[in-house]
Amino acid sequence: MDEYSIEEWFQQYERDITSFLVYYTGSQEVEDLVQDTFLIALQKLSKFNGASHPKTWLISIARNRVIDLYRRKKVWERIINVLVTDQPFSGDIEQGMVKNFDHIHLNKAIHQLAPKYKEVIILRGILELSSEETSTILHCSKNKVNVMYHRSLKKVREILEEEGFIYGR
Repeated sequence: MDEYSIEEWFQQYERDITSFLVYYTGSQEVEDLVQDTFLIALQKLSKFNGASHPKTWLISIARNRVIDLYRRKKVWERIINVLVTDQPFSGDIEQGMVKNFDHIHLNKAIHQLAPKYKEVIILRGILELSSEETSTILHCSKNKVNVMYHRSLKKVREILEEEGFIYGR
């Protein structure tokens, strides 16, 4: 299909795919997965019918690629390991250290969730995808995404409260 260009999509969405894969795998070493994602997209470009947004389609490919790798290696022990952004600390160093400490505990809480809740937290909460985009990637209804997102946020809050990092209302 001439109307879709993998090169343009790479320019537009490579950063989003990389971010998703970093959060999803918990590793900074995702270059091969990013390349695989765009290679698979190139091979399947004729099957892309435009029913979803290209970014959503690419994230679905990336997600499926990771799941395939985990299945082959029988490793599904972690999905996210790093929530700390590349942004410099705002304010003084002490404030930055507190922010980093909070991210570490949030990461640990998310890591304790069931895989489907980890995925929805990453897609909705971290990557800020819409319910519709997330439902396309996870192959479920928007309503189910919203329910899972609400439940996952509640569970993360409970975990953080149990560990003494936030206090109940």
